[in-house]
Amino acid sequence: MRPRDFCLSMALGLIAFGGGSYGAPPPSAPLSLVLQAAPEASVTSVAVSPDGSLVAVDSFDGRVRIHDAKTGALLRAIDAGGGRGVAFAPDGRSLACAGYHMDKLVSTFDVRSGKRLRKLTGHTEIETYAIAFSPDGKWLASAGTDKQILVWELASGRLRHQLTDQPLPVTALTFSPDSATLASGGGDQTVRLWDMTSGHLRRSLEGHCDWVVSLAFAPDGKTIANGSCDWAYHRGRDPSYFTGRDPGCNSQWKLWDAATGQLKRTVTEPGRLLSLALAPDGLALACGIGNDVRWHDLRTETPGRVVTSHDGPVTSVAFSRDGRALISGSHDQTVQRTSLPDGKVDWRLPGHQEQVNSVALSKDGSLIATGSSDIRYALRVFKAGAKGLGPGAVRLWDARTGRLLRRLGDPTEQVMAVALSPDGRRVASGGGNPGDSGSVHLWDTMTGAPAWSLKDHTAEVQAIAFTPDGASLATADADGLIKLRDPETGSVVRTLDGHEGGATSIAFSADGTLLVCGEGHGGTRLWDARTGRLLRTCKAAGSQAGTVTNDRMITSIALSPDGRTLAACPASMGNTFGEPVRFWDTRTGVLKPEFADQQVRGRPIALSPDGAILATGGKSIVLWEVRTGKRLSELVGHFKKTQSITFSADGRLLVSGGSYGTTNVWEVATGRLLVTLFAFPESQGQGDTVAEDWLAYNPDGFYTGSPNIERYLAWRVGDEFQTPEALGPQLHRPDRIEAALKRPLRKPVSPQ
Repeated sequence: MRPRDFCLSMALGLIAFGGGSYGAPPPSAPLSLVLQAAPEASVTSVAVSPDGSLVAVDSFDGRVRIHDAKTGALLRAIDAGGGRGVAFAPDGRSLACAGYHMDKLVSTFDVRSGKRLRKLTGHTEIETYAIAFSPDGKWLASAGTDKQILVWELASGRLRHQLTDQPLPVTALTFSPDSATLASGGGDQTVRLWDMTSGHLRRSLEGHCDWVVSLAFAPDGKTIANGSCDWAYHRGRDPSYFTGRDPGCNSQWKLWDAATGQLKRTVTEPGRLLSLALAPDGLALACGIGNDVRWHDLRTETPGRVVTSHDGPVTSVAFSRDGRALISGSHDQTVQRTSLPDGKVDWRLPGHQEQVNSVALSKDGSLIATGSSDIRYALRVFKAGAKGLGPGAVRLWDARTGRLLRRLGDPTEQVMAVALSPDGRRVASGGGNPGDSGSVHLWDTMTGAPAWSLKDHTAEVQAIAFTPDGASLATADADGLIKLRDPETGSVVRTLDGHEGGATSIAFSADGTLLVCGEGHGGTRLWDARTGRLLRTCKAAGSQAGTVTNDRMITSIALSPDGRTLAACPASMGNTFGEPVRFWDTRTGVLKPEFADQQVRGRPIALSPDGAILATGGKSIVLWEVRTGKRLSELVGHFKKTQSITFSADGRLLVSGGSYGTTNVWEVATGRLLVTLFAFPESQGQGDTVAEDWLAYNPDGFYTGSPNIERYLAWRVGDEFQTPEALGPQLHRPDRIEAALKRPLRKPVSPQ
């Protein structure tokens, strides 16, 4: 399985937008949006240009970002299909990256313009793990899942060496300073030295504790350094997302005599070592182990010192050209430059961690409300108020134009749920705050004025819903409590408790008499909303939902229009666990046979207003015919996974929120993606206020947004890299966005 499937999802999502039926965009070649924004995924590799002026950053979102090495300012983001590693050519004018190359081509790109310069063929699978330029600029080497090392002659693009049948995938490559030797390391726990004149194996260096994941030659070519850890388990991912607990590991780095193959030094430390680098003078070694960046003086045997730390595992380290600073990247999606003399962080670049946890659409279809948090809070990696946690937000969008109307809420709070009143005049939100209690807020949607705010839940609020007549508001928390409130004041009228594993989702029947709550441990409780009497509990025999401890468990629910059928699906927020969607008779608690054979899975779930279509989430949204269980269509467009789904009242549209702060609007009948909504929050002052730009983007390339939105936009048109200066006048078309959202209903697509 690919690491969290970032790049594949990206290829099918944002960066692969192109083509459509609203009129082709001006460029004749396929057009792909390349957001000029912070990473939306783990930083996997950093590299410093030969002249020391630039830093290249690769991440799992498939983009390479070029920064000013002194200030950290983002200069440009290049859609390079990376995600594994990045390297500058010796002249600093071009770069190449390892990662997910869907066309199986390894390419070089112009650093200044972003243009693709050369396409190199030879790999037989899409994923490459390592890449390296020779210091003399003549060769480029690459290795990947196809268990071969390829070395190309850059001037001609000719494949010079094809070192096939490697025992296991190769995960690290580096050339000697004289370009005569290529060192490789990988899953067989061996470093191999290859002669670049003949392509023959010169020497093997054995005795490593696990996968060889990082390699470096000393500047004089006399010493080779390598690091090893259980990369096969880790695979560049943050272990906090795994189904099972991280078993931990010991890492090693070794120094070898390059001429004789003699082992000179071994250092073993607890934690995963994913990257190491040798200082320009060869006298020091830096490595990332766990969350720390460590520096070792190679002239002594004294233990290394921690130079700086990240909030997540460190994935890459590199020395500045003068050796006085370290650049490091991490799974916490940050890159930082740290001064070695004093340990001061010169600059730190935060990634984009936002996740849309909840969406709501007004009955008249004019207003979209979204609730967001830092993804690490949603997955329970961090608590609210943790260092480095991104802001939460409630946003109101004009569903007819795609325009962001206003941002609401305290950015220090993390929003897990939003709901619009039946008349669309009020929006309620629930979530967590730095005090670890649950917060509930109510605002006027027309003015954004707050009506009331309460922190009367002992744990974060996970779900919120108005009764169909708007006379009552239900809020549900992670401690298993539901509070029924007067929407005018927020005062609690009744409390319902006992929900095992937390009250994770709630829904009222159309007549408002039935309240249904999904429990974290996989059950669903049905209550009489008028009296607070528990009617029954529905839970599948043998459900394992209650055994999950390392992820937030949610039982998603949906009620049929007549209130007689309940759909429920227990699954984890991070999609590490899931059970089938099951249908229950709400009057008897008897399990119904729908989808019994198909084992349909996915979270979240939603039923269309007529009850005919079930939508299930995940890495894509799948629409199912409830009567037959037949698969109708698949909607692909979120980077990683869908977190929230709602149908419009007329059933024409489906709105979904997902990872990386995206909200998509779909046409149900055709499965067509109409518009994607983005927000780009930037903290102001001490983080107590947030200003943000916004973007509404159509798959054909047309867009509208805030006045400064062009600074986030660029496109790849074939091999060229275009900016808004060239394409903006033709693609900045608010009328096209509005036309897409008002598109007339089409006939449903026939099931395949």
